Amino acid sequence: MIKNLKNNQGIKVVCFFLAFSILNMSFIPRSYETVKIPAGTVVTLENSSGISSANLTVGQTIDFFVRDDVKVGGQTVIRRGAPARGQVVRVQKAKGLGKEGSVEVEVKSVQAVDGSEVRLTSTRIFEEGEDRQTAAILLGVLVCILFLTKKGKNAEIAPGTSIDGRVAQETSVEV
Repeated sequence: MIKNLKNNQGIKVVCFFLAFSILNMSFIPRSYETVKIPAGTVVTLENSSGISSANLTVGQTIDFFVRDDVKVGGQTVIRRGAPARGQVVRVQKAKGLGKEGSVEVEVKSVQAVDGSEVRLTSTRIFEEGEDRQTAAILLGVLVCILFLTKKGKNAEIAPGTSIDGRVAQETSVEV
């Protein structure tokens, strides 16, 4: 029976066409179009989790994502949901005497559809906590000195806070 299958001309033809089809599907290069993202193109971003001055350090990386597709000439160059990378530039934890905390984060880059990094500029978020310095001093002097140890509030940036970034320089992307 195996001898009959080896000699069957129809099976040989089918095998030849299958092999030919698989080779053509695997090695046909996809044509890409290069699109230039102009400098200054707006990219709307959101932070994926809450940011608090209580638990950050300078240089720490913060994750953001793209809120809406960015299109140039009808072509999507940065997809909605694409990751963006931010970095803590300045942070101050809340202190005694009612001094508030503060945090400043700069978004550095975002991922394009081809996987390349697109540098961003003018993309900073700054937030300060609630200042309780006056209350701490007044209560400390008038009521009890222990009120001088009262802390201000840490700076909080809620998840989903929107920020507009701008592309730093003209960048080529393959779509």
